[in-house]
Amino acid sequence: MEIKPAVVVEPPDGNGLRKVVIDGKPAGKVWSHHELEQVLHRAGVAPDADIEWRGGSCTVWPAHSWGRRITGIVMALGFLATAAMCTWIGMKDSLDALTFAGRVTGFLFLFMAVLELIAVVAGFDYWRNRKRKYSGPVLLLGALIELFVGSVLLLMYAANRDKPSFTLCLVLWVGIVVCASWSLWVLCRRRVWKVLRYPGRIAVGAIVSTLLVITNLAYTQIYLPSMTRPLVQGSTEIGMPSLNKDGTKMYLRVRLHLKNSGEVPVHILGSIYWIQLKLASDPKDRYKLLKPGQLVEPPGRELSPQEEISEDVVVEIKNPGKADYEAVTAQVEAYAFRQDRMTIDAAFKDSGEWRGKLKKEGKDDDPPGPPPADKEYFRYQSAISQSSELLNLTRGRERVTVWWLYRRLPVVYVDVASPDVRKRFDLNDPKEQRRAVDRYGLAFVRGSMAQMPYTELLKEAQAHRPG
Repeated sequence: MEIKPAVVVEPPDGNGLRKVVIDGKPAGKVWSHHELEQVLHRAGVAPDADIEWRGGSCTVWPAHSWGRRITGIVMALGFLATAAMCTWIGMKDSLDALTFAGRVTGFLFLFMAVLELIAVVAGFDYWRNRKRKYSGPVLLLGALIELFVGSVLLLMYAANRDKPSFTLCLVLWVGIVVCASWSLWVLCRRRVWKVLRYPGRIAVGAIVSTLLVITNLAYTQIYLPSMTRPLVQGSTEIGMPSLNKDGTKMYLRVRLHLKNSGEVPVHILGSIYWIQLKLASDPKDRYKLLKPGQLVEPPGRELSPQEEISEDVVVEIKNPGKADYEAVTAQVEAYAFRQDRMTIDAAFKDSGEWRGKLKKEGKDDDPPGPPPADKEYFRYQSAISQSSELLNLTRGRERVTVWWLYRRLPVVYVDVASPDVRKRFDLNDPKEQRRAVDRYGLAFVRGSMAQMPYTELLKEAQAHRPG
């Protein structure tokens, strides 16, 4: 007589799984009648075997298969989207970030991408046969990382954008946060952490680790950039004058200096110098411009720590004995930005164009509100890249524009903004460049003014006159 194995199907547990026991030995847990047939087939039990149903008949399967599959698919999509975003940021920043802290952050994002992929694999086990005991806690960890990544990106986006705009990245980040919140709600209802021996200690460790990561990001991306400023110094020296043979012209040599006295390399976006004569007879204390020019050519040149640029300029003063001058003055100004905060395209140095050519090409109003129509200018413009891909994504595209404006006293003006931002050109508004100063360590360098009495220079030139 054939002895049929005893098959017992236990009542559904809190997750809807029913335990199968064959001859007193656990054979697994099943979600549905179809999975029960598969378990019996693997155990060699005939399909017509007698089954003892406990806690409900063969029609009681509380875990609906379609609902479970849809839940698992949505979670997996959220994990995959987060892993893709972390991989994109991590691969770029770990290799190309301008600072050591940025590269460490890149490796951190790569690590989170690996954890998200592990969560995807754990999801297949958790929503099918649950052969792995800790697949539920792994899903919970994946959902927490997903929420953390989405929240950090959204917060950085809100903090770095003056005018938030609709972008595909913004939609993705909002979707990641919504999906992560929903996943945490589902997993917390199922109390997936109860399989852990010390869930409280693990939770405290996770919270402390998260706080350390947030503190590191805030320190490297916000605090350090705002505290450290480039130190670039400019100075001028008025040299010995000389007269020509007939005394109708006086030549004066002026030495110009620009030095990086700080500890980080910088790039010189634009520079200018003036050599002027102070009019003694003018009650308004006005000056006569002798010579303006660029000290650093081409613009965008790197200046390493303790490196100095020097140039000698010779100016000519006609009829020096008949002129009523009080003094000769010289001064240097420049704009510099930190090399570890952004990079500019190599084409920046060759992008200079006069206003007339820009007008013919229809580019004289980009950015809007260029200098007054009666003023000529030379403009450089180039796209820039942030110090890390994390900042590139959250800040969006930006570019730098440098004007060399010709007027009674020529000036250099720098603007850093998104190509989509429409704002007016205003030389008299110091707030316009505050954002660029905070983000990129943009420094306005005004060198000390060198000044020599004109009569003293004239006497010295006459004393050394040839013949």
